[in-house]
Amino acid sequence: MGLTSHPLWASNMAAGAAVAHNGASFLIPDMKLIRALLLFALICPLAARAAPFVLPSFEQVRAAHVSSDAVLLDRNGQPLADLRLDPTIRRLDWVPLATLSPAMRVALLRAEDRRFFQHKGVDWLAFAGAAWQNLWYDGKRGASTLTMQLAGLLDPALRMPPKRGERRSYTQKWDQGEAALQLERKWSKPQILEAYLNLAPFRGDLQGVGAASELLFGLPANNLTPREATLLAALLRGPNAKPARVAQRACKLAAVLEQARLCAEITRLANDRLDAPRSPPRYKLAPHLARGRLLQPGQRVSTLLDANLQTRLLSALVSLNDAQAAAVLLDNSNGEVLAWVGASSAAAPDGVILRRSLSDWAWPAMAALAIEQRQYTAASPLPLGWAVFDARDAWAATPAWLSLRPALQAHQPGALLFLQHVNGGDAWLERVRGLGFASAGLAAQPDVPADASLLQLAAAWRSFAAGGQYLPPRTFPNDPLTPPHRVWRSETAFILQDLLASPAPGAWSASWQSTASEDGSAVIVGSSERHTLAVATRTAQPQVAWRSLLAALGAESKAPVAPEGVINTQLRFEPPGEPARREWFLRGTELELVSVLPGGQRARIGFPARGESYTVATGLAERDRWSLSADTAVALRWQLDGKLLGEGSRLVWMPQPGHHRLVITDPAEVPLDSIEFDVHAGEQ
Repeated sequence: MGLTSHPLWASNMAAGAAVAHNGASFLIPDMKLIRALLLFALICPLAARAAPFVLPSFEQVRAAHVSSDAVLLDRNGQPLADLRLDPTIRRLDWVPLATLSPAMRVALLRAEDRRFFQHKGVDWLAFAGAAWQNLWYDGKRGASTLTMQLAGLLDPALRMPPKRGERRSYTQKWDQGEAALQLERKWSKPQILEAYLNLAPFRGDLQGVGAASELLFGLPANNLTPREATLLAALLRGPNAKPARVAQRACKLAAVLEQARLCAEITRLANDRLDAPRSPPRYKLAPHLARGRLLQPGQRVSTLLDANLQTRLLSALVSLNDAQAAAVLLDNSNGEVLAWVGASSAAAPDGVILRRSLSDWAWPAMAALAIEQRQYTAASPLPLGWAVFDARDAWAATPAWLSLRPALQAHQPGALLFLQHVNGGDAWLERVRGLGFASAGLAAQPDVPADASLLQLAAAWRSFAAGGQYLPPRTFPNDPLTPPHRVWRSETAFILQDLLASPAPGAWSASWQSTASEDGSAVIVGSSERHTLAVATRTAQPQVAWRSLLAALGAESKAPVAPEGVINTQLRFEPPGEPARREWFLRGTELELVSVLPGGQRARIGFPARGESYTVATGLAERDRWSLSADTAVALRWQLDGKLLGEGSRLVWMPQPGHHRLVITDPAEVPLDSIEFDVHAGEQ
């Protein structure tokens, strides 16, 4: 191809060129322009070669643009968390030209290519002026248009040399112009401008106006004001120049744009933001869930979380001053996860999925099973002697029994461990599996799951709030839709919630607090009318903290309506170990009198139970002491296997393996009651 027929030659030969030199403007006639370009060609023997450029389409470039970050979204598309997963470059989502701040477009074109919409890829007036100055003067002046710069961004062979101070060779400059002309023939001006803004380097590893705007100034690109826009435009000529130098360039640009008044603000902004740390995430509501789900750069993963509830719950957890406090919130109607706070500190492990050893979490479920199977009611007396944790308990001025309601509310281990003992077997194992605990998660003694996560506990407890229906929790829209299955009768679920309710005007809730786990945190799980909330915290008053978290969610709640299968009656106890009260019963199990000593007995052994077989630890050091107890109004003497064991209504005894006969008498040794039971040593 001859030089005079080359596109770089032919596109603008008709016009003269106005060139500025040392402040003076003069006109180069057509022939002088020709001579200047001929001289340029003689200096670059390879300039006239036809370079084989294969440039992508605009659509291909936009489709290939992948953000270095992945973003977690709530159910309405609001960002919850983000992770940078590409360490080589920092870019964000593609910014359409139509959404870009007008101030940014004005500043960019004035700084980099004021005749962008007049030229066809190469600005011959600027090209000639730069050629003249570079030929006769020491200073180096560039004349790359935005189109030429974009060509360099698209083709590695045309990019600026990486070493500081180096410039493109004349051959590269010619090839860059050739590529620019091709781009202008295939792309529209808006497409060129849009692609340039999304591919241009701004500072450090920041690429594109979206990343520069958000990570330098905390603003989306559509909200850039002239102050930020002039600073970004000034960065393009020297992305990594010192802040003072960038501010100087930006102030000159602001003056050209008749906004010199902004210079002080621009300088302050450059000093404050250009070299500030840019590593912290932009969105910080759900970092733990993001770390478990975001795996690839550019991912946008939708969740079922609600950003408003997530914000409230996180803020309330942070106020507890417990860095490891965690919580998860479920929707009672459908089991969807509405909020997931793995910890109040982003650096702590995810406490929502952390499995904790909490054997007593299951006691409410055991009570529900006993009620549903009509073995017990909310008023049934339970012996307190299953295990003694303090020898003084045996002589405490308390009755030898508690009914199920106060035993649950007081978290009384003696009575509830007895309930656990009589409630084991296949029926209990079936319920545990129905509550989402797989067989592999059960302990060697298959009556209590070995451990549980907050998410599992929330889903299990939600079954009470949902009228007995269990649903696996769903966190993401693409989680499988599993049909609900019934774990409890609706009547059972209602009674259990009533047993553990905390009624207050407009703030009804029902909850259960487990003992401290190995990390020292207490776990509380419970529900309101609309939500189920599970919390782990090491605060001094965990139940108070749980209620404050529930209140922070802002929804008032009222107690559930009693189903038809339950009945509420007034009852009293004989002897009156507990005051009379109203109580809920499954229809057909209701009572008006709970007699602890039926048939006129003066005393009855409460624990151990008649005919029961117990398993205790093999080693004495691991074995819990028992508190033998009796319901009585008279002084008692205890005989075990024909030998006097002691006196009183309660007696501490270290259980021994074997078959035993226990007898209680009055002081005159008149027998009052007797039982037989077995004790075996082995795995509990």
